[in-house]
Amino acid sequence: MEDVVTQTRIVAVAIGFVIFVLVCAHNVAAQQFYGTITGTVTDPSGAVLPNATIKVTNVDTGVATTLKTNGAGVYVASSLIVGTYRVEVEVAGFKRTVAEKIILEVGATPKVDLALAVGQSTESVTVTESNAPILQTQQTDLGQTMDTSRLQELPTFSDSGRRPYNFLVLAAGVSQQTGCTGAGTGGGGLGSCGNDGNVRVSGSRPRTDDNILDGTSITPPVFGGQDVQPTVEAIQEFRIEQNSMSAEYGKAGGLIVIQVSKSGTNQFHGSAYEYNRNENFDARNFFEDPKVRKSPFNYNEFGGSIGGPIIKGKLFFFTDYEAIREHGSSVGPGVLVPDSLFRSGDLGTLCTGNGGTFNGTGVCSIASDQIKDPTTGNPIPFNNIANATTPVSAVSQAILAVWPNGGSGLGVGTNEMTINPPFSSTTNRFNPRVDLNFSQADHLFAAFHTDVGDGFSYDIIPGPDGKSISRGHNYSGTVGWTHTFTGKTLNEFRFGWGQHKGDRMPFGVGAVSPLSFGIVGIPNCLASVPDTKKGTACGTPGVSVNGYSGFSNSGMLYEPSKTFHFSDTLTRVFGKHNLRMGGQADHYSIDNYQPNNIVGNFTFTGSTTGNAFSDFLFGKMNKGQVQVQPLFVSSRAWSYSLFVQDDIKLAPKLTLNAGLRWQYDQSFHELHHGDAFFDPCAVDFSTPGCVPHWDQFGVGGTPDTTLDPSKHQFEPRIGLAWNPRGGFVVRAGYGIMHPGYVGHGRAGDGQPGPNLLLGSNLGKGTQWDSALPVSVPPSDPTAPIPVNFSVSFASWAPRKQYPSYTQLYNLTVQKQFGSDTTVQIGYVGSRGVHLPINYAYNICQQTPASTAAEGNPFNFVGPVSSPYCPAAAAAVNANSGFTAVYCCLTINPGWWGLSSSTYHSMQAQFDHRFSHGFSMLANFTWSKLIDDSSSDWGGFWSLDVLGQDFYNRRAERSVSAGDMPERFTLAPIVELPFGPGKKWLNSGVASNVLGGWRLSAIYTISAGTPFGITDNSYGFCNGAGVLEDRPMLIGNPASISGSRRSANLWFNNQALDFAGTCPGPGLVNSMQSGDFCCDVTKAFGDAPRFFPNIRNPGVNNLDFSLQKDFKIPAGEQTRLTFSADFFNLPNHPEFAEPAGDPTLGYFPAANGNRAAGFGAISGTSFYGNRVIQLGLHLYF
Repeated sequence: MEDVVTQTRIVAVAIGFVIFVLVCAHNVAAQQFYGTITGTVTDPSGAVLPNATIKVTNVDTGVATTLKTNGAGVYVASSLIVGTYRVEVEVAGFKRTVAEKIILEVGATPKVDLALAVGQSTESVTVTESNAPILQTQQTDLGQTMDTSRLQELPTFSDSGRRPYNFLVLAAGVSQQTGCTGAGTGGGGLGSCGNDGNVRVSGSRPRTDDNILDGTSITPPVFGGQDVQPTVEAIQEFRIEQNSMSAEYGKAGGLIVIQVSKSGTNQFHGSAYEYNRNENFDARNFFEDPKVRKSPFNYNEFGGSIGGPIIKGKLFFFTDYEAIREHGSSVGPGVLVPDSLFRSGDLGTLCTGNGGTFNGTGVCSIASDQIKDPTTGNPIPFNNIANATTPVSAVSQAILAVWPNGGSGLGVGTNEMTINPPFSSTTNRFNPRVDLNFSQADHLFAAFHTDVGDGFSYDIIPGPDGKSISRGHNYSGTVGWTHTFTGKTLNEFRFGWGQHKGDRMPFGVGAVSPLSFGIVGIPNCLASVPDTKKGTACGTPGVSVNGYSGFSNSGMLYEPSKTFHFSDTLTRVFGKHNLRMGGQADHYSIDNYQPNNIVGNFTFTGSTTGNAFSDFLFGKMNKGQVQVQPLFVSSRAWSYSLFVQDDIKLAPKLTLNAGLRWQYDQSFHELHHGDAFFDPCAVDFSTPGCVPHWDQFGVGGTPDTTLDPSKHQFEPRIGLAWNPRGGFVVRAGYGIMHPGYVGHGRAGDGQPGPNLLLGSNLGKGTQWDSALPVSVPPSDPTAPIPVNFSVSFASWAPRKQYPSYTQLYNLTVQKQFGSDTTVQIGYVGSRGVHLPINYAYNICQQTPASTAAEGNPFNFVGPVSSPYCPAAAAAVNANSGFTAVYCCLTINPGWWGLSSSTYHSMQAQFDHRFSHGFSMLANFTWSKLIDDSSSDWGGFWSLDVLGQDFYNRRAERSVSAGDMPERFTLAPIVELPFGPGKKWLNSGVASNVLGGWRLSAIYTISAGTPFGITDNSYGFCNGAGVLEDRPMLIGNPASISGSRRSANLWFNNQALDFAGTCPGPGLVNSMQSGDFCCDVTKAFGDAPRFFPNIRNPGVNNLDFSLQKDFKIPAGEQTRLTFSADFFNLPNHPEFAEPAGDPTLGYFPAANGNRAAGFGAISGTSFYGNRVIQLGLHLYF
């Protein structure tokens, strides 16, 4: 397979499209969730007319706003809900002038200037705008608006349903890691790789966006994303703001997503629909065996909406309901189970099956295949458990009773079974809204959104009711009141509320507990956790027996949370100023229950009897883990912000946008005062009186939060928009944004101490038939913690931290062609400063070389002798009784904001709004993103690698995990010119057959994200428990000799040498005391963190929709639409990333130190095969 997504091809496609636009453009043309209409009223000479009466009317609802022009002849109608408007002006001695059909979009500020003609006011002049002025002459922010027609007519699907957020990937500047799999729409595919698919916009980090629905943030305070997923049916408009936005916006790394729900009008409108996908419609995956039957799958999405007047012109309603029902089964791997002889206790074939024989006393001739009695240590005759003096474990017999039995023989003592575990999910969404107009001065609305989902999956080892439950019950509501004091002064107040109840339950929850199998000593889980029968049925314990497929335990998570939002904004229009000022207060409440080993995890390896299954039969584990959490970790925090924004008309064709925002984010505090960090006192151990200790927050005078929040988060915003002549505008903008501590960095999140969450490690030989020695936290969470108790050096950071922020800047040019088409091109950049970094804060990895490379740039503390930090180590040993010191602080005492990023791009956009049966949106981005850490959550969220030398940030700087140099998207909608009211075949049978057809598509072509290579063959030898050894370069990995790049070999794996590298030369393994995993002759690898010239496969995808409208004789606007959506229409495989770890090949090793799978591709990403979705949609 040749890499079709090359830089040349992407640029060629984009240039070709730009040429098409420039040649054909003329022929193609033949504030938060509100909008603003503004303009200047002049007389025939061009002089401004003060005190002119302006009436702005929403055509759909009849609601009107009356105001006067100011001394400069300017009017500003603010806080208008999106829709179609009419503007009327009356001045004595002039004809009444009316501007019709002004379409107002979310966040837009169309300029509608009105030049009056001399005459009687009884005479009128009508100006038909036919569309909102689409040239952005008043603002300098960059954004993209998706209106109702694009949301409904472009092809889209995801596991979360047809949701507006899927269309985020159609905006300029968007990138997403290619290897990220999950659901989405054409152009990237949003889905399961982190929240909302690791999407980055113009250099921002994943999870740092803020999502606003009806003026209220629906962004969860920890993981980001969206608490509720409003449906396409419920949303009027969807907009993203991504650079140099108004000071009203904050708490983001550079991306604001704004959604506005539909309102009722003076006419009743509604819909009903159903969409279906199943395995019969879908093509096979590229790597799928065509001889194997497809796994069953069925996905149904159905619902409806209705809206209209309760009291015409005054009170309106809109509501919708959507349901998703999904079920199927996955293709399970071969499940390895013990055969009937082993299950009966006869392990004789362990000897004879491997070529051994028993002597007269029943001892195997192969010593390694002889099992021993766990009590006496003597050989068990003939490897038959019945001959042992130690009885078989009753717990093991209970486990064995639910362990699947059958299959065909695969090896000694092993059968292989095929199990296809089923899965199912249900989702219900409900989105009602009511709008009330008390008077021209007062407008009130209330909106409520629910998103309730339940998922059920099964382990490949079913066990007793082996169902795992995952729930997300989310709710959001907003109440807004807009009051107009005068035509120049207006106030907006909003109250928002959100509630999230998410959980992930272990297999067997609600059916069994460890006690069901005879395991004693593990406490019940919390009684308030759902599905657990008040804490008595918390699931099946995890059991792992070497050589077999065991019972997995996904851990338990239950996290109910609530958020409250209060905001108020005052708008004042005077002279050439449109001044807005206001503030917001947000309260976050999170209760977390997450003991990962609540029902226990037990491993059997053969460490006692010489055979893993024999250990299991006797109940002698190699190790076990149990976690106990007696209370919720109850975290609370407030966040506050103030802003002022002034849009100043410096001249008729020049507008200045100037603003300032201040943001204050509290650190979370825990209600029980159970958060705790261990402080090894190694920052400056010479300080008298400092001894290693536990910081228990809120206890003994210690502050109750984990850090001191910054009070200096100021965010200036400034921009200029210059409109030198009609149809052309130049814009420039700059701004700073702070994503905030809450949810966007480790230092803002408390960590439960051992009084809240306590783990017990069970040692080799522990017998699980006896009561397990499980430690239980004290009843008082504030009880003193012994200094040598469950110490984790990597869990401490100082109170002083530097807040992260992003600088955003752009310079763009926009040109309008005709009334419906714009072309925009510009430079867009960003710079991330003090970004959070995921690393072990207190590792002992300092070497003279890395100290010199670091250069001690922050002048935190002087470096100490390395690598063992003897002074601090001796003191820690003396005060805690440790026999080994794993790590201690050296050059950097736990500052988390050490990372930085730089983004540069050229972004171009072509936007033709729907006219003459055609619309098109195209975006091209040419960019580069550089950083030294791509996410504060590391590889789990960003497919990032953490870094091998934690104290040398320069060595970690490379192209980012999210770097995507070229990306082009094209989204046309075309109504075929046949049928009633069209140019051709507009009558007769042909009209009915060929009329009403509509085509739409989303085409995406993009380069792949960069590739990183690590090796874990040395174990945890960088002192931090992470596997990030990088190789030495002994050639060019991008050069493949004698062949072209293919799925079998994506890069030159012979150009990389791991033999002489190890992070932390000469360091003690932090996980195993005394284990020197590397010697001092080793060195850090010189390969970059990510290779700029080795990239994951890119995207070359076409999604296509074919739609047919059938007129229904039940009203002029009633129609039934049939749609057939084809995702990845050509069935072109989009390959996943290649294997990047030389120890993880999926073929037998081809040589001594590299696996044959190293550098090969074995799977596909989201666009792995064609998917077909059929739908019927009734509109009335």
